[in-house]
Amino acid sequence: MSKTKKVLRLFVVSICIVGLLLTSIGVLGASKSKYSFKLTIMAQYFGTEPAPSNSPVILKAEQYLKTDLEFTWVPADGYNDKLNIMLASGNLPMVVYVPGKTASIIGACKAGAFWELGPYIKQYKNLKAIPDIVLWNSSIEGKIYGIPRSRTLGRNGIVYRKDWAKNVGITKLETIDDLYNMLKKFTYNDPDKDGKNDTYGMIVCNYNGPFYITLTWFGGPNGWGLNKNGQLVPSFLTNAYLENLKFWRKMYQEKLFNHDFPSVPGARWEDYYSQGKGGVKIDVIDSANRIYNGLKNNGIIPKDAKDTDIMDIVVSVKGKYGLRNLPTSGYAGYLMVSKTSVKDMNTFKKVMSILDKFGDRTMQDLFGYGLPNRHYKLVDGKIDPIPNLPADLSREISGLNQVLHFYPANGGTPRYMTPLLQLQADMQALNEKLNILVPNPAEALIGMSDTYIKRGVTLDNMIEDARVKYITGQLNDQGFKKVLDNWRKQGGDQIIKEVNALYRKYKKNIPYKDDLYKILN
Repeated sequence: MSKTKKVLRLFVVSICIVGLLLTSIGVLGASKSKYSFKLTIMAQYFGTEPAPSNSPVILKAEQYLKTDLEFTWVPADGYNDKLNIMLASGNLPMVVYVPGKTASIIGACKAGAFWELGPYIKQYKNLKAIPDIVLWNSSIEGKIYGIPRSRTLGRNGIVYRKDWAKNVGITKLETIDDLYNMLKKFTYNDPDKDGKNDTYGMIVCNYNGPFYITLTWFGGPNGWGLNKNGQLVPSFLTNAYLENLKFWRKMYQEKLFNHDFPSVPGARWEDYYSQGKGGVKIDVIDSANRIYNGLKNNGIIPKDAKDTDIMDIVVSVKGKYGLRNLPTSGYAGYLMVSKTSVKDMNTFKKVMSILDKFGDRTMQDLFGYGLPNRHYKLVDGKIDPIPNLPADLSREISGLNQVLHFYPANGGTPRYMTPLLQLQADMQALNEKLNILVPNPAEALIGMSDTYIKRGVTLDNMIEDARVKYITGQLNDQGFKKVLDNWRKQGGDQIIKEVNALYRKYKKNIPYKDDLYKILN
């Protein structure tokens, strides 16, 4: 061997040795593992960028959990597509956020892609706080495959501009007629006192939630209801649905809301309120504070305007059948445990133990709000998020709340409450206290219908298209009845048959009395 080759070989060997030494002390970062267990998680995010792996919030969480956390982040608007690709590949991380019960998810559960959690949930101190009604709503064929992410059941209501009401002489909002009167005055009586005809009673978008809230006011069911013959039927086959349609058509004809609503995306809905264009919002109660802040940020109201002088809230309005309201399902997506990455019981129990700790106060504070004096301040021992954080600080917590299940409810440090935030919380609690929420007995059944799995999207779109066309005057009573007849013939009657068979099979599992979901109209 030549002298040159010997020198070159010695140099290469030396580099390798140095590399190994540097790796062993972590300088090259060959492995970021600090703990003996690593949890891989796939979740969605809504900001421009998700939290980076070196976020001090994630690092603090890892220290608390004594676990390495490895996230696969996917933008929310493309999440379902990515999830379906991952399901098809069979290559899933240990924990997967699942937005809802799609046909592909139901099929994956049946095929054994995810662990069944039901037999184990009550063994964990935080997870055992999940209410039975939420477990039922989130179940698939009577089994629990995911940890539901908590949402307040009594989240819906009516928020409105209190200052506008004062300007047009309205002092009460108690009945459907009161609401109609408010919408009319907010549209035509210059409620913002700018001398222009530039407001609507309410702003409507392509999200149909407000329509189904008002349906309960007219005695209609939530999705499905029990008729006089003891059979479950979908809401659009009831008298209440047609009465509600006529109410919305009347409001449309009188221009009490914007005529371009079918093309207004839900993501822009609150922008119109923040610009001072609408006065009533039939939606989630917690939108009141967002609208108030938007009005301030846009200079529509003075910066020092008191929040409860600008916004007010009622849970519902009375109709012929008293106070009634549409609840949420009590959850927003699930955290599921994949069998492709979690192959044995010991690993499964370790994953469940960590997910249970996600409900601890430390984790709810960290992933919900970040770090004190960095992302929020403590005011009288309560969390007060710092507004308008710089982009780099905001990114440190981006998406992290999407992996919290929020059990037990209110398990984190209490949030500092402005008067309006407190009113929101009080009204959400009042919804449940008044016992006016109408449950959907088919919430967990519809996804088990074979016909619905195959034809549900097409049939749902048929009804939604008819709903919009009726409101906008493109369809009359006879035309709407024809759509219903077609729905029945194209699979609807078979869905009703299958749902009722499932109802008889699983009725004992439904955690509320049938009086609550009887059709009144």
